[in-house]
Amino acid sequence: MKEAILSGSIKPGDQIVESRIAHQLGSGIPLVREALIELEHQGFVQKTPYKGTIVTKLGPREIREIFQLRVELEALALEWAHDNVTPADIKDLQKLIGKMAQSAEELNLDQFYESDLEFHRKLWDMAGNSYLSDALERVVVPLFAFFVMKTRREKESYIESAAMHAKIVEALAVKSALSCAR
Repeated sequence: MKEAILSGSIKPGDQIVESRIAHQLGSGIPLVREALIELEHQGFVQKTPYKGTIVTKLGPREIREIFQLRVELEALALEWAHDNVTPADIKDLQKLIGKMAQSAEELNLDQFYESDLEFHRKLWDMAGNSYLSDALERVVVPLFAFFVMKTRREKESYIESAAMHAKIVEALAVKSALSCAR
């Protein structure tokens, strides 16, 4: 199903009918439901009670609203993460940046976005506030999935993105080194 979404054969905004998908794939409805739960977690689909499941579709207004909220919430998460950072956290973040950089070089966009999202989730967790992490998860994950579905940029922009993430980690590492020296 993810391949069908990424290839565009199932388009943003399309309704997902579990029984039809199960029939097309030659599998059972429970397996389709399980896959939809995972796709929802990844932000590729959105479930609405009593309405069903649709492929994530974001218009310009929704994207603008998400970015506005994301900027504020991630700045807060970064500020709080700064207070909690450990040398082990820095190593974890650096590994994720390495994965992003390698994916950028190979233009493996699925892996790039997966590593990018994992990087952000690590920062959110470092903030030490599960409610903030949950809010960011709800707001940002559909945005990541939407960009995986809808954007293809030049290789250099992905490499540059990984480098910008590295600068965030460098700033956090300074704090971590200072706390270790005390």
